[in-house]
Amino acid sequence: PAIGYFLVLMGKTCYKDAMRISLLIIVLAALMVTTVVRNEVWRDDGSIWSDTIEKTPKNARAYNELGIHLSAAGKFADALRVLNLSLALDPYQPQVYVNIGTTLEKLNRPEEAVKAYRLAIQYDPRDPTAYYNLGALFYTLYHDREQALHNFLIARDLNPREPDVHQYLGMIYRDRGDIARAEEEFALFRYLKQ
Repeated sequence: PAIGYFLVLMGKTCYKDAMRISLLIIVLAALMVTTVVRNEVWRDDGSIWSDTIEKTPKNARAYNELGIHLSAAGKFADALRVLNLSLALDPYQPQVYVNIGTTLEKLNRPEEAVKAYRLAIQYDPRDPTAYYNLGALFYTLYHDREQALHNFLIARDLNPREPDVHQYLGMIYRDRGDIARAEEEFALFRYLKQ
């Protein structure tokens, strides 16, 4: 009888262990499936921000970030559309105007880019990026050295550690024949690039 009782106890224990192991396998399988699904969402920035928009469609930042991703992927028209959706949700986002300006430049629409950069400055006059982008646009496309200089000087005052501003200032001073100031700016450019 003791052996029978022992076998019954062993059977119950094995049955409980088998149930626990089965439950553990089911939980692990569910977690694996969830991980695979989440990995698909986290595949790249575009899928992350698309998922965020799907879950929170009034998230202006998510539209901005998706617009940045689309622009980086060369999908400029799509980027512009998504960035404008971000502004529709919150029109007071200076960084979105900068991103729109950059995208408009890539779409060869410089006049609209200038307007976007000026709106960015209107909403945040302390952000050097819009001034820098305006300066670069005036220098390279419009060949307006005075407007370029004006914007680069503001960008430099707001962020003196941005090397490319010093490079542009050096080129403008060189174009004006002010070699000493040009060399000073080029030296700062090289120093900051290190």
